[in-house]
Amino acid sequence: MAWGFKRGSAPLSADQIENVLGRSLRVSGDLKAEGAFRIDGTVEGSVESAGAVIIGEGGAVHGNVTGRDVVVAGQVHGNITASGHLDIVASGRVEGDIDARSFRIETGGVFRGQSCMGDKPAADVSHLSSVK
Repeated sequence: MAWGFKRGSAPLSADQIENVLGRSLRVSGDLKAEGAFRIDGTVEGSVESAGAVIIGEGGAVHGNVTGRDVVVAGQVHGNITASGHLDIVASGRVEGDIDARSFRIETGGVFRGQSCMGDKPAADVSHLSSVK
């Protein structure tokens, strides 16, 4: 169970979610905020947060995702950098490279790319380049 995630309910994070993109919303461009994101719509661009980033089951990001803790229940077509934990739940799909302190993939979750895990600084990820 990911942060209280139960099938049919939304995953929870320790961060208060300040930025919510609904299912019917489609954004073309990069998003950046200090507060946490919950994405249930589609983003054609990168998403960057100093807090958590949660991609809901209906959510999709076509670009890179950067956050402290990242939960993927939808789709990410791009690289993910998490300074904390990355969780790909059963309905989640990631096609890109991962750089995270720790990560977990539930049975049924899909990850296609390269991964780098540990306590090292996430500054140089140029070697993870399967998705641009």
